[in-house]
Amino acid sequence: MPSDQQPPLKKPDDCVAAAGRQFGETESMGVTPGDTAPLSHDRLPVQNWIGKSLGKYQITALLGQGGMGVVWRAHDPSLERDVAIKILSDQTASNPTAVGRFQSEAKAAGKLSHANVAAIHEIGQEGPTHFLVMELLTGGSVSEEVQEHGACTALEATRIMLDACHGVAAAHAEGLVHRDIKPANLVRSGNGAVKVTDFGLAKLSSADSAGQMTQTGTVIGTPYFMSPEQCQGQAVDSRTDIYALGATYYCLLTGRQPYDESDSVVQVMFAHCNKSIPDPRDLDASVPVACAAIVGRAMAKDPSDRYQTVEEMLRDLQAVVAALSGEAQIELPSQSGMSHPALLRTQGQPSRRWFLVGIAGIGLLVLVGLSFQVFFSSIPVPQGDPIKVGVLQSLSGTMSTNGTSVVDATLMAIQEINQSGGLLGRQVQAVVADGRSNTETFAREAERLIVDEKVCTVFGCWTSSSRKTVRPVFEQHNHLLVYPVQYEGMETSPNIVYMGAAPNQQIIPAVSWAREILHKKRFFVVGSDYVFPRMASEVIKDQLQNTDAELIGERFVPLGSSHFEPVVQAIQESQPDMILNTINGDSNVAFFRELRNAGIQREDIPCLSFSLGEQTLRSLNIADVEGDYAASTYFESLDTDANRKFVARFKEKYPHRVISDPMQDAYIGVMLWAQAVRESQSTETKTIRRTMLTQRIAAPEGDTRIDPETQHCFKTPRVGQIRGDGQFQVVWDASKPVPPEPYPASRTAEDWKAFLHDLYVGWGNQWMSRVKDE
Repeated sequence: MPSDQQPPLKKPDDCVAAAGRQFGETESMGVTPGDTAPLSHDRLPVQNWIGKSLGKYQITALLGQGGMGVVWRAHDPSLERDVAIKILSDQTASNPTAVGRFQSEAKAAGKLSHANVAAIHEIGQEGPTHFLVMELLTGGSVSEEVQEHGACTALEATRIMLDACHGVAAAHAEGLVHRDIKPANLVRSGNGAVKVTDFGLAKLSSADSAGQMTQTGTVIGTPYFMSPEQCQGQAVDSRTDIYALGATYYCLLTGRQPYDESDSVVQVMFAHCNKSIPDPRDLDASVPVACAAIVGRAMAKDPSDRYQTVEEMLRDLQAVVAALSGEAQIELPSQSGMSHPALLRTQGQPSRRWFLVGIAGIGLLVLVGLSFQVFFSSIPVPQGDPIKVGVLQSLSGTMSTNGTSVVDATLMAIQEINQSGGLLGRQVQAVVADGRSNTETFAREAERLIVDEKVCTVFGCWTSSSRKTVRPVFEQHNHLLVYPVQYEGMETSPNIVYMGAAPNQQIIPAVSWAREILHKKRFFVVGSDYVFPRMASEVIKDQLQNTDAELIGERFVPLGSSHFEPVVQAIQESQPDMILNTINGDSNVAFFRELRNAGIQREDIPCLSFSLGEQTLRSLNIADVEGDYAASTYFESLDTDANRKFVARFKEKYPHRVISDPMQDAYIGVMLWAQAVRESQSTETKTIRRTMLTQRIAAPEGDTRIDPETQHCFKTPRVGQIRGDGQFQVVWDASKPVPPEPYPASRTAEDWKAFLHDLYVGWGNQWMSRVKDE
């Protein structure tokens, strides 16, 4: 943990003076300043607002009151959705500075389009009333969860922090500093995703008018989560949010706010400036050392001693999740050389939560430098050295939502194998690596896993650009990659087993269904600008030739883009019968938001997506996509005995997670690999690779086997319609598994390879466009 030695700070009485200026010295600690003050007396009574209209919005219910105003639930009849509306109180509206801050919130948060940031739809004024229209989040705040249930488990606390950090990182990327991060401003959407809310104190880090709204010497924020520099009224930068994230993590791990032993605002702010960094293990010795280390570094008194970016903190949090989820051997990137057996050890008696987890068979490390396994007496204890495998996905960046979900499924499979006695008398040990949504990083990490970590197999990659970038690495070392995601085809490799669907198992049958069953004739493709969407569009063009249907338009945007106005305008102008969506990652949030804001509804132009699963749906406003379609070979809602059992096991381990097609493919990929290891009685990579080609399994999606000729799987094509609960209703499926055809018959393999080569060269010898998002 970072040292508690304090850097030179303002004198204690400076902190007291600053606190007095902002809050008054007799402020009660039972109420967060600025959170629960009533509306001014000249407002209409609450009951008189219900049923009233504000602009086009119809007020339906009260959601909450605060010092700046009141928040209502309202209905937008034009888009047929419910929203939240924040209305300034008369007292606040009469203050030009407060109005400026209020407008700054809309401008600041309105720039953001991210899965973990609450969306701002509109800012408006009707007469003297200023209001802000926001995404309605119905899952309750993290603060309410802690108040009701107490401290979170270390795993759940870290997962919440991952979502929070992703949202804050998006704000920082736009030059915004939130300045009021706390559990109350982390709110779950209806499907469980945590989103950062309330940018009312947001500050532009650039020296523009918004950035100058709060001058040095003004103290704003919530005292329990304030950085020392905020408490002293000093200028702040993005590291003040990192401090608040650390304080929030402490609260989730302990159920208590930092320095809550103090009985006044002044004393709390003085503690932030002068007292030792709080250690969650002082309250609960079962908190892993790694979690306490993250809190300690994030809450360092001197900003230069903290994490310098949220991404740096994210990488440490991801390392903890990987270790807690699947007992992966992993290092905190910021603590080089400290592997998880040391960082995750605990002292004293385990808490009841950890005891119950242990009874369920999930063991953590409790002795310095030693590891142990929780097992039932009937299961043999593995004795040999562990079998090391690599898990390579994006734990940060635009693909992190997808990547972390696949890591969860991969580690769950590994844990189930270990709980049943391991393989060949040995435990399986996962070495988790972060590709950071960057193809070059994927290649470097693949090389490290093979050469330095000496893993016998790697499970990983999501995008085709990452897979194609690492493919030469695996072929050079004659190694093995098990790839879990549907893709564009046009590839086979002796060093890759492809668990996801080929074009004839997803793209082609789904488009045929839309044309033949829904009678759609005019299609518009929108996708991220990398190899999968580009090649998928070519497959669709070929498929529609010599039919009564046509592709009337296509648009591609950089991976991770949030700017879809030109795309939606092109859709409006061309008026297709259906949109074919090959966007990947967080960009789906911005695309569907812009689509609905433009008034394009599913009833008029439905959308069929090819990379949109249950996990991505959690990031979206479900009202924006309900009724649209997705093509896949697996849905969590499949009503089969194997799937019901799989879902039950998964939900027991990850109660807040949902299961997507790549997650299921990742899980069965590990299980097929384990069968090959048992059958061959070998951990030699070449032997495993050969033996995998004869494997089959009764998978949650149905009977699955690997085709030894192509090293792709037999898969059952399906189309699902998005339901309001974030699940899919299967509306069509094939009668039986379809054999893979990686190269669509519309062109020769040589022609497909030539087209791929031209794309690669055109992108500067890369597998994705390097055009910057404008």
